[in-house]
Amino acid sequence: MSFGKYLYILIVAMLLCTVSLACLNAVIDPFGLFGDKLLNWWSYNMTQNPRTANIGWLDHCREEYDSYIIGCSKTGSLPVELLNKHYGARFFNMTMYSGDLYEMEMTARYLLSKYGAKHIVVSISFAELLAYNNEDNVPHAGVDGTNLTKFYAGYLLANPRYALEKLAAYRKASHLNPNRIFDVVTGAYYTALRDTEPIGALDEYLQKHPSFTRELKKHTALPAVDACVESIARIKDMCCEAGSTFTFMISPMFRSELDTFPQDCLEDFYRKVSAVTDFWDFSGYHSVASEPRYFHDIYHHRNAVGVMVLARMSGDTSVYVPEDFGLYVTQDNIETRLEQYFHGPAASDTNQNDRKVPVLMYHSISDGEPKDFRVSAKTFDSQLKALKDAGYETITFARLIDFVERGTPLPEKPLIITFDDGYANVITIAAPLLAQHSMCAAANVIGVSVGKDTYKDTGRPITPHFSLEDAAPWVKAGVLEIQSHSFDMHRVKELDTTDYREGVYPKPGESEEQYIAAFRADVQASCKLIEDALGTPVLAYTYPYGLYTDLTEVLLWEMGIKTTVSVVGGVNTVIRGLPQSLRTLRRCGVGECTSPGELVHHLEGLMIDD
Repeated sequence: MSFGKYLYILIVAMLLCTVSLACLNAVIDPFGLFGDKLLNWWSYNMTQNPRTANIGWLDHCREEYDSYIIGCSKTGSLPVELLNKHYGARFFNMTMYSGDLYEMEMTARYLLSKYGAKHIVVSISFAELLAYNNEDNVPHAGVDGTNLTKFYAGYLLANPRYALEKLAAYRKASHLNPNRIFDVVTGAYYTALRDTEPIGALDEYLQKHPSFTRELKKHTALPAVDACVESIARIKDMCCEAGSTFTFMISPMFRSELDTFPQDCLEDFYRKVSAVTDFWDFSGYHSVASEPRYFHDIYHHRNAVGVMVLARMSGDTSVYVPEDFGLYVTQDNIETRLEQYFHGPAASDTNQNDRKVPVLMYHSISDGEPKDFRVSAKTFDSQLKALKDAGYETITFARLIDFVERGTPLPEKPLIITFDDGYANVITIAAPLLAQHSMCAAANVIGVSVGKDTYKDTGRPITPHFSLEDAAPWVKAGVLEIQSHSFDMHRVKELDTTDYREGVYPKPGESEEQYIAAFRADVQASCKLIEDALGTPVLAYTYPYGLYTDLTEVLLWEMGIKTTVSVVGGVNTVIRGLPQSLRTLRRCGVGECTSPGELVHHLEGLMIDD
């Protein structure tokens, strides 16, 4: 073979490899630059690089949005649906890893010129004041004005491992996929696992998250203050020229992070930025900054704090917001703000917003001799009397949720009483005794057994279960609330011989897709049964046999179930403003052998502060 022919073959081969690589990267599209038409897996693209994928997504469906919030990673925990409600708009969250005000300015210019944004919100922390125009951050070429051809060519010829990794991840994709960091439709973080993480006592939380106790390196200066203030001024001017609104805000930060920034530099920044624009300030040493449980790591607050932020901005008093959290800063109040800024509650006062709440677990009340898990009417009556004499006041799950979501006060010694399964004697025996003592309880019913005295279609006799019609007067009187114990996932192995499921666990061989469909259908059937009969929403789900997984927690959260209940022993610590403290609540099982005195003594021991 001649050298010329060999060279020709080599060149053709190289061209074919180049074209093949470009086709692979364009079709698989691991960074969301080319429309991702094959896999349509935008959450993966955004996880890989939100700077490119967000622009690719907006180019793909720009008509869905008219407003944008731009900011560092903290911004991803601001719920877009509340921004939409506040502004009457359709927001997309342009969160970027590692914020840079230069890039935020370029992004704002791009959004205003290309998409005609109606509202621009810019959110920063103080890390942006350390550097301006950081070369480590590479935005979309459309944003910073670099050569588009060169930019796209770089991604077309990128290392094929990125595309191959996306293909491998796609084959293993699940509902709780670790590559799903962002919610595609909103651009904000997908926080289902964080939003369902059970959170209780502070000492337990710090043991689980020890990073909150480590010391951070302190900064001696904030060299980019002037450049950042000038950039904020330009963004405001751009919005004004485009006829768009501009909102500037400073994110909440944990006190350990705040401690790393020099006070004199922060004061300088505050004075300078207040001369440029009024703004919302959620930083500072307030009660939120002093509570580790409001943060999922030392640098990032939870979505629950984002809810507080937007409630304060919109004046929504139905949401719990600490009084010292959030201030609209102007030139008129800047000096007052700085006087108060560094004088919040001490770090040791972090548990002022929490309450201990025990939950008792009963099943059946017997009018004769107690058996198995049944408690006699006489013993139950004595237990109620002892609890009341000890100062306990029963509350409903609805009231517990009100404490967490709205800060509604709880009694001095709150207590929840629960009855699992929905036995008829809860109506005939327990409810009258509860009413006699001015107490209430939650009955968690198995939907398929409601009103039945035989087990499904087997004809096998079972302890009779009450009907919802029989429960209605007690619900109306406030003595009972009816919650879910599943529709048909509380199965009995000896009776469900051909279709057994262990609690809410998947069956052997059941695919995740099949399982999710079955679980959702069961929960929906349970909720519909209760809500149609009583007109009351299902707020709590008590797991059959106490079995649950991360997936069931996420699915229930997605379906709007606000609290879940386990059979793990212990007391619960619920925290105002933190819905995670309502997940997988612990319960104290009560039986016939539990004397009234022992029951009260046990609860008193649980309620003692560590």
